[in-house]
Amino acid sequence: MKTCDTKIMEEYIDVFMNLLPDMLKEHEGQWTVIRDKEPLEFFETNSKAFCAGIKEYGVVPILVREVSKEYSEYGRYGRPMVFHSRVAF
Repeated sequence: MKTCDTKIMEEYIDVFMNLLPDMLKEHEGQWTVIRDKEPLEFFETNSKAFCAGIKEYGVVPILVREVSKEYSEYGRYGRPMVFHSRVAF
């Protein structure tokens, strides 16, 4: 199984961040697929976006992201997530 090249994903994130201001104007809250230099389409859910990306491009690295102001506010990786570890005995 092939692994995802992080350099490619960083390039897709760069594309997303550059397109974000324009995408926010008409597509805020929708999901998109980034491959190469432009979004594929816009979708209501992440699963629809993912399935469309696989159908269009095959099993290759793609970026599926919500068009959200969160990336403008928190940066290229979005809102930080905090996970609490708990051990159940």
